[in-house]
Amino acid sequence: MGVVMNKHNKKIKIENLPDSELDIMFVLWHSDKPLKASEIVKILIKSHVWKTSTVHTLLARLEEKHFVTVDKESYSHYFSPLISEDEYRAAESQSVLARLCGGSIKKMVASLISNESISDEDIKELTDMLQKNQMEMLQQNSIDIENKGGLK
Repeated sequence: MGVVMNKHNKKIKIENLPDSELDIMFVLWHSDKPLKASEIVKILIKSHVWKTSTVHTLLARLEEKHFVTVDKESYSHYFSPLISEDEYRAAESQSVLARLCGGSIKKMVASLISNESISDEDIKELTDMLQKNQMEMLQQNSIDIENKGGLK
């Protein structure tokens, strides 16, 4: 999918995760502390009938892919995400954009609008985000020009 820097400043390739691994990542992303496999099983009990051994297998895969880190200091192993939800979402979005829309954000938005998949509220929020981004870019350009000694 893409390459990002994780929170330990290590470049890692982010690949598309299967739903089962992604479900575990969502649990870890929304936890305020590292979790044991058994705790993950309890959280996912409503949506998955997984044994702790299954979750251990999925966590081992996530560790191999550098998505999670494991603290093996104590008898119980505690798992934490190495990649943030925002980093994964950005890489996944870039992948979908490249595969389905030839890298064109304009094509993606046009598709959402033409299929009525986007609400008026979404359009307003997107417009506000774009205007905010544009203002930040203009401010940054102004700072860059000032740092270079102004216009000549």
